[in-house]
Amino acid sequence: MTPRLAPGGALTATGVVAVVRGTDPTRVTGVLDTLVAAGIRCLEITLNTPGALDALRAARDRYPDDVELGAGTVRTPADASAAVDAGASFLVAPDTDAEVAVKAHDLGVPYYPGALTPSEVARAWDLGATAVKVFPAHLFGPEYLRDLAEPFRDIALLPTGGVRPGNAGDYVRAGAIGVGVGGSLIGDALDGGSLTAMADRAYRVLNGVRTARLQATAPPPPEAPSR
Repeated sequence: MTPRLAPGGALTATGVVAVVRGTDPTRVTGVLDTLVAAGIRCLEITLNTPGALDALRAARDRYPDDVELGAGTVRTPADASAAVDAGASFLVAPDTDAEVAVKAHDLGVPYYPGALTPSEVARAWDLGATAVKVFPAHLFGPEYLRDLAEPFRDIALLPTGGVRPGNAGDYVRAGAIGVGVGGSLIGDALDGGSLTAMADRAYRVLNGVRTARLQATAPPPPEAPSR
């Protein structure tokens, strides 16, 4: 098998993938600009967003190289090729497909396939996933993620689907390398809602993940002296 690709630097650094899925392509740029300004550097535009490929091309020309742009809802090898041609540097899927996994490796980009059960997670990893997108994560929550992470300590888990700003850190504490956050982060911004409110949610997600990571690496408190 082709050597497994590592997650991109932006995901490794921030632990957050912002999932952008909408119906009005004219609002995508404003949403992306706001997310980038808030500190999110890993952006996924789903292919079922109208004009997704054009949005990827425009974003690749607009943002510096430290902003990682990916395509979501990649379900076929043709989707994968079109997304990479448009500037995607990683691919995300709701499911695990062997042909898409091979294509992602051929294209030389990280691949985050969706899985939920232990058998699905193991299969996705065996097919060379960069990390496994545990989806939809909200069905069972952080405790289920913790249960998955215990036997699968060698597998990078990226819970997505229903993750909220208020519980993003809980998934990291449970063993996730990061989180994918979509509707609860974007809110109604793609429909003309407040970009300022979305930015506030972005700060909450980033701070939640950052705090959880710091807690995971902090040394234990000293034991109280015996009396």
